[in-house]
Amino acid sequence: MDEEKKQVSEVTRFVEKDFLISDNKSLIPSTDLVSLEEFRKYLTEKLKFLLDNKFDMLVNILYKIDINEKKLSQLFSGKNRDSIPATLADLIIERQLQKIKLRKLYKEGKL
Repeated sequence: MDEEKKQVSEVTRFVEKDFLISDNKSLIPSTDLVSLEEFRKYLTEKLKFLLDNKFDMLVNILYKIDINEKKLSQLFSGKNRDSIPATLADLIIERQLQKIKLRKLYKEGKL
């Protein structure tokens, strides 16, 4: 499997779990995406919806994912509101990649 596709698959799996809205239903269902950029665009659209329609749910999801509060504060206090969904997508992907890396290191006994 191509390394980027594998990475996208792992990130998607993590994000899907964090966006659960019921036992088996996620706002970010598994998709067959081949690049992080493609996933970023997909995630950005979902985040736009949450930002406009379900802000409380979005806040809870960001808390579960453990996005840096300082970065979130800077983002939401900025003047360019249109860039928030794309920046959130970047922060979510960045955090999920960190989690994947840490879990791999732990599994290998390097932590």
